[in-house]
Amino acid sequence: MLWIEEQLDNHRVKDLSAKLSCSELLAKLLLRRDLDSLEKAVPYLYPKLAHLTDPFTVPNLKNACIRICQSIDKKDKILIVGDYDVDGITSTVIVASIIQAFGLDPHYVIPHRIEEGYGLTKDVLERGMNRDKIDLVIALDCGTNSVEEASFLEEQGIDLVIIDHHQSKGNIHQHPTILNPHLHDKKGIDWTNLCTAGLCFKLIHGIIKYLREKKNEIALNLNPKDYLALAALGTLADMVPLEGENRVLTKYGLKHLRHNPSVGLAALIKLAKFDTRFSFDAEDITFRIAPRINACGRLNKPEVAAQLLLSQDSDNAMRLAKQMDDFNEERKGIEAKLTETAHSLAEEKFASLPAVVIAGEGKEWNPGVVGIVAGKLANSLNKPCIVLAYDKGRYKGSGRGIAGINLVEALASCSDLLEHWGGHPVAVGLTVCESKINDFISAFTNFLALDNNKPQDPSLQIDAVLKVHDIDGELLNEIGMIGPFGQENREPIFALKEIILHSKPRPVGNGEHFQFRVENGERSIAGIAWKMKDRTPPINKKIDLAFRLKWNRWNNQNTPQMVLQDWKASE
Repeated sequence: MLWIEEQLDNHRVKDLSAKLSCSELLAKLLLRRDLDSLEKAVPYLYPKLAHLTDPFTVPNLKNACIRICQSIDKKDKILIVGDYDVDGITSTVIVASIIQAFGLDPHYVIPHRIEEGYGLTKDVLERGMNRDKIDLVIALDCGTNSVEEASFLEEQGIDLVIIDHHQSKGNIHQHPTILNPHLHDKKGIDWTNLCTAGLCFKLIHGIIKYLREKKNEIALNLNPKDYLALAALGTLADMVPLEGENRVLTKYGLKHLRHNPSVGLAALIKLAKFDTRFSFDAEDITFRIAPRINACGRLNKPEVAAQLLLSQDSDNAMRLAKQMDDFNEERKGIEAKLTETAHSLAEEKFASLPAVVIAGEGKEWNPGVVGIVAGKLANSLNKPCIVLAYDKGRYKGSGRGIAGINLVEALASCSDLLEHWGGHPVAVGLTVCESKINDFISAFTNFLALDNNKPQDPSLQIDAVLKVHDIDGELLNEIGMIGPFGQENREPIFALKEIILHSKPRPVGNGEHFQFRVENGERSIAGIAWKMKDRTPPINKKIDLAFRLKWNRWNNQNTPQMVLQDWKASE
């Protein structure tokens, strides 16, 4: 793997360090993010909720607020249609909660992935509407491209509000009120990268603001901060850029999750064995909370997650949390078997091709886990991967991309062979008719074979070269100031050069991982390497280490720990 070590001008580093009264290392990390002045760096280091823009600057948000507030005033029957992933479920809970706060009891329906597929479909609408006469439908994390369904609701005299962040694939229906950043000029605006949960936070902020202006007593007693944790969950799980408003929402959402969780979230935190004495970070969500919520949708039980997050009863919440935990364990087993099968097929049939499209049928091919499997393949093979499961004459599934490849453009190039498709540049969903699967595979791989679709070579951007004595708690605290980390705000990677391991790394867990220790006189720093058993570094030889720095919270201790990314022999 190529290590990239771009040098910064030392005068700029010292100048910014002096202006901010911070370490030169922190100044380097800021400069690498183009935060080269007090005006840019201070609000980044010290973000405030006050930095969020007025919700009514978002196009169509006020129109959506007014329409929803009309239904609140008239006690209308409202149907919420969400998506079955974390973003969709947290969005559903945010909007359902605010409507409930004003005394209404909205219905909500979340698609069953296997039978109904993604989004605002007639099947989902009919399931949601057969319980009552509906006056308003609110579609969350879906609906932008549901032209036929919008026409259906218009014919029924039912209004439709869509809150979504998926890109449009053609003409947009004029009946609904659509709140979607991708349908408007994005220049210079800070909210354009919000996922649906972030947009829903803006929406409920707008609703509260609008009704407060009308002296509504309930609105005067509501606080948008109570919805920050849910907005952070959706933002982190949906892997949108952690810049601007997304970073503010996530930073404060993690604080509220730790200090003021709802009953349902408190049950999940307890079940996932969080240590609430310490601050939460993005990985706590993406590895411990999000998978449990996602498992419900993957195994066709998305309503369990929504019920948990809406629960006000601690006993009921813990029962639902345990059920979600069981779903997650079941998901892991299904995923492990399918990953092994898919990897073998990829090596057998696609080794010389620029992309992988695996299609299979049978019990093992669960549509709910194909996205995870595609992601694992893409990471291990460093090429775009699509995994599809057969269902009643069609192949349905998900694709995951890599740096330098836009999967939306790739699918658009062969859209005439697809029944349904959509998503983001690095994550897509699609449906292919059985009779067209071979043509699709050829068209997709041929498009990615074009010169302008070459993937980027694997590389590591080294942010700074450290000495062993630099690594301490103060350094970890400074690194925390530029978090949370995620898309477009990657965690810093550091290097130690010409170090010698004096003791052999020790295998841990199932043998896939190992622990090691770097010692320098009186100083000793522990390290962990995840899934690197085949790349164990040697002892008694000079090597360079590339690593992230994390807190190791174990046995009532809180110490710095290296998380190994790569190593090489010293030059």
